Amino acid sequence: MSSRILQSGRACPTRAPGPGWRCGRQVAAALALVLAALFCGCGNLPPEPFWEPNTQDSAAIDTLVNANAAFFKTGLAELQLIMIDTVLPGSTGTKILPDELHGNPFKQRFRADKMQHVFTKDSLQYTFIATLDTVIDSVQHDTTWVETTYTRQTATVTIAETIPGELLLHAFKMTDSLRESLFFPSPGETLRLGYYDSLMTPRNTVITKKMSATTTGGCVLKKDSTGWKLWKVAGGSRFYAPNPDDAPYFFYIYLSGGGQTDTITLRPDTLHYGMQRLYPLDDTTGKGVPTFTKHDTLRISGFSTNNGNAATYLYFRGHRYEFKDKIPLDTVPAGLYRLYLEHIPVQVFWEVQGNYSGTIWGVPVRVKE
Repeated sequence: MSSRILQSGRACPTRAPGPGWRCGRQVAAALALVLAALFCGCGNLPPEPFWEPNTQDSAAIDTLVNANAAFFKTGLAELQLIMIDTVLPGSTGTKILPDELHGNPFKQRFRADKMQHVFTKDSLQYTFIATLDTVIDSVQHDTTWVETTYTRQTATVTIAETIPGELLLHAFKMTDSLRESLFFPSPGETLRLGYYDSLMTPRNTVITKKMSATTTGGCVLKKDSTGWKLWKVAGGSRFYAPNPDDAPYFFYIYLSGGGQTDTITLRPDTLHYGMQRLYPLDDTTGKGVPTFTKHDTLRISGFSTNNGNAATYLYFRGHRYEFKDKIPLDTVPAGLYRLYLEHIPVQVFWEVQGNYSGTIWGVPVRVKE
């Protein structure tokens, strides 16, 4: 580091030897004292040096993140086609599907009774930024406060990746193709569209919807005397298909359990639990991740979204639940888990064409004895 000192006022002579030379030595000595006071005086510590993790640190961070990959990845754990409620929002006799069948015969429709998500990417992509902080802890002993100063090594991990996959839907009914219709939008241009029946006939086939989703999440690791440990986790992971702009948008959800209801917001709200905030895992103040006991029952009691005609499902420990279901915790081992809430536009369930679209929130929940 180099310092450049600017002086003002009367200059000392530069000839040497003589009185002017002695004046120059006095000024130099004074400047040295000033610099020493700036860096060492008044109780100020020198700035912390820039810290970069060594090879061992990087390897330990990578091992820890991948050891918890099941927690960080969106994992619905559907190993086969599993039954779903066939009375979906928007598809009943009083909703929009009957009108669509009669009003728009140029789209083939179906009804599904089973569903399975298949994610075709196993690896976890992440980046991390390592930091070194000076921390001052204050502890009161009787009437005296004792301060302890120490350095803390942390690594902030950001997970942001694209996940390909498929949504499989078992169709038990489908409209049949009647004929091909020709349209002439402009001279020399012919448009061919299928024309389908307005009634559905029994089928036994699987409809495949392509999936390409983006997911975000993260955590903070901290190094102590025994090595790197999970310290904080993001308020939730967010999974959007095909992208955050075109997927359904959650504003907040209500998570109920143990006789209380927590509001979980998308934004880092300081009054409520926020998806975009970081929460300590070993918190004892009640401001960490939502915590429940084995005597509690979990449920999502409500939410706010910009898409009303959609099917909503819950996933917990590899099991899928209907939105109205309650999740008992009496047989759940103590630990940290994710409760997933999935919101899928109902058109995905009854239009043969088109890809998967949807939003999944993964909220961390702790279960204790």
